[in-house]
Amino acid sequence: MYIKKLFFYSIAVLAVCIACHSCQTSQTVEIKTTIDSLSQKWIPDLREGVAKIDFVANKNSIIIKGETDCHDLKNELINVLSNQGYQVIDSLETLPSKTLGNHIYGVVALSVINLRATPAHSAELVSQALMGMPVKILKSTESWLLVQTPDKYIAWTEKSAVKTMTLTELKNWTSAKKLICTETSGWIYETPEENGVIGDFVAGCVMEDYGIFRNHQKVSLPDGRTGYLRNKTFEDCFVWKNKPEPTGDDILKTAVTVMGIPYLWGGTSSKGADCSGFVQNVYFRNGIILSRDASLQALHGLDVDVANDWSELQKGDLLFFGSIRNSKPRVTHVGIYKGDGDFIHSSGMVKINSFDSTKVNFSRSLKNSLLLAKRVIGHSAEEGIVAIKNHQLFN
Repeated sequence: MYIKKLFFYSIAVLAVCIACHSCQTSQTVEIKTTIDSLSQKWIPDLREGVAKIDFVANKNSIIIKGETDCHDLKNELINVLSNQGYQVIDSLETLPSKTLGNHIYGVVALSVINLRATPAHSAELVSQALMGMPVKILKSTESWLLVQTPDKYIAWTEKSAVKTMTLTELKNWTSAKKLICTETSGWIYETPEENGVIGDFVAGCVMEDYGIFRNHQKVSLPDGRTGYLRNKTFEDCFVWKNKPEPTGDDILKTAVTVMGIPYLWGGTSSKGADCSGFVQNVYFRNGIILSRDASLQALHGLDVDVANDWSELQKGDLLFFGSIRNSKPRVTHVGIYKGDGDFIHSSGMVKINSFDSTKVNFSRSLKNSLLLAKRVIGHSAEEGIVAIKNHQLFN
């Protein structure tokens, strides 16, 4: 009899444990669903925002922890969980990190800096940034900074590559008289006689204008170094920022200046670029900031019909290539339409191919993989297509 009672007691305890575990599992799933849903709402793409959120929950309370750069996400998450009956204990850090103090901005100090997926030299190169480009700083380690570039892209770079600043210091930089380099690449000389160099530049680098000196332009770099540029390698930044919106011919005039430069995964400069980095650099030099990756660029602009041929396309339109997966387009490549069925893109190197099968540069594979086209010229007031003169970090 004792054994029989013990057996039924054990079964009862087990049933209670299973029920409790089931409740805990249900609770965990509900909370995780709430976090994922709100994260997706406020930060639809983790290349352009931080939403690393975890939690510890018991019956009546939740500790939320991790980090995000979105105040709205954090506030709504706390409100929703509170309305669900939980006591919310807030351990979720909002970036920029408080350890940075007031130095939550910076300006790129080298001609081209590498942006990596994680804080390590061995990590994937995901993008680059050019000298003079302002960035937001989100957090730091001993040797690395997590930064957000003007296109919203978030990645790690070395501390030595960025001159950190307060908001006041950044405003002083953006309001100073500056030059933007227009040549594909070149040197910043130590003296106006060109005795020695202090660094190099690529097209799109920005530096402070210190005036003409012995037929050379004296400049100051973001980290305080001074040097000299040859004439005709730059233009005034104010003029550049306030030009009228570019035409298709303006875009193509810039694009062909880098014909033959090598393809570089993660590259965005006139020394090496991947497909979307090439497109981004060309538009940046014409006063427009585009999203970083091809799949992000494809989300913005006016749709152009390419269902039958290329007759609706205009010079400067963006062409997106890839495949269809689960009935949805998967963009993997981008180029710029040149006219007459031709387009310029970075694949192996920057080159021109054609949709016209009668031409020697015809590409059957790219013609067959064309998914869609977007017109960004004339649409710089849209998300993901921002005129530099209207961008907060540049003004």
